[in-house]
Amino acid sequence: MNESPAFPGGEPPASPDVAIPNTNYPFSFTGQTGEYFRIWIVNMLLTLVTVGFYTPWARVRTRRYFHANTHLDGHAFDYLAKPINILWGYLIVLFIVGGYYAAGLFNPVFTVPFFLIYVFVGPWVVYKAMRFKAHNTSYRNVRFQFHGTVGDAYVIYLGIAILIPITFGLIIPYWIMKQKEYFYKNLSFGGRKFEFTPQAGEYYIAYIVAAVIVAGIYGVMLVGFMATAFAGASTGSLEGSDAPEALIAGIFIALYIPLMLGMVFVQIYVYVTLFNYNLGRLLVQQTAFSSTLKVGKFYWITLTNILATVFSFGLLAPWAAIRKTRYLAESVELTHPETGFGDFVVEAGKDQSSIGDAAADMFEIDIGW
Repeated sequence: MNESPAFPGGEPPASPDVAIPNTNYPFSFTGQTGEYFRIWIVNMLLTLVTVGFYTPWARVRTRRYFHANTHLDGHAFDYLAKPINILWGYLIVLFIVGGYYAAGLFNPVFTVPFFLIYVFVGPWVVYKAMRFKAHNTSYRNVRFQFHGTVGDAYVIYLGIAILIPITFGLIIPYWIMKQKEYFYKNLSFGGRKFEFTPQAGEYYIAYIVAAVIVAGIYGVMLVGFMATAFAGASTGSLEGSDAPEALIAGIFIALYIPLMLGMVFVQIYVYVTLFNYNLGRLLVQQTAFSSTLKVGKFYWITLTNILATVFSFGLLAPWAAIRKTRYLAESVELTHPETGFGDFVVEAGKDQSSIGDAAADMFEIDIGW
């Protein structure tokens, strides 16, 4: 008769599934205002002296500084673009925009060809810009890559855009979602492609809330304007003279300032809401992203940055940029289920070297994402 093998305690040991704990890897930013101010002021002076031709070199110096001071798991990012490639892009944009305005000086009809060039070349420019930025961004010597096609760019940035007036703007949230999807789903790190699974409903909710806030702002403003007009008319009738214009102007200004503050808040609300949502739907293999940006805090940073830059005549712009970038970086983190995130990066580097790099074009246009 067969007997069961004996186990200590008389029962076989349990075999529960061993869950690999997640490890969080937060981003950090170590840039300093004083360091960046020296780069910024030199960039400004040289750009002015060269009548703008130094702009590509200024752009590269700035981005290299911000990339080099953005860290993940103890390692910094790098920006590898060559200014001369950006210069070609600037010259083409200058030709189109300059030609448009120059043609308008002679005859408005002459602007039509330049407008058509702008419309039909635009999606191609976006496609090239995304390839450029991805190809020239690296982390631990592993480049990012963009695999989108020109055809998809034209479908999204031109085909769907044509539907905006036809749908009375109702397609805009969906259009914004498709733009983000085009970028994230075609992005890879080494040979590891990103996954991005957004839902159009979340975009519509964000824009509907924003629309309600805007409607409320304009409703309050309308009541304020009507009250101001009524008060002015009453004052004029009581005194037998025209309403005091200075008083009315002061009231209008007092109402205009809250309007501007409210519109900035709406922009920040949409940006933060969709930024957090998009990162939450982003995945590269088993590495997930998350963002904890707060609407209130980011609104305060943005508002005070604007005021500081305006009242300092631009001299506090470096401080504002460092402050904003630090908050953005420190609000994002990765979650990796394996014990070593470094092993994942090493493997991605191996995949990259095996497939080669198809994004190294001789000519690129850099317009940002």
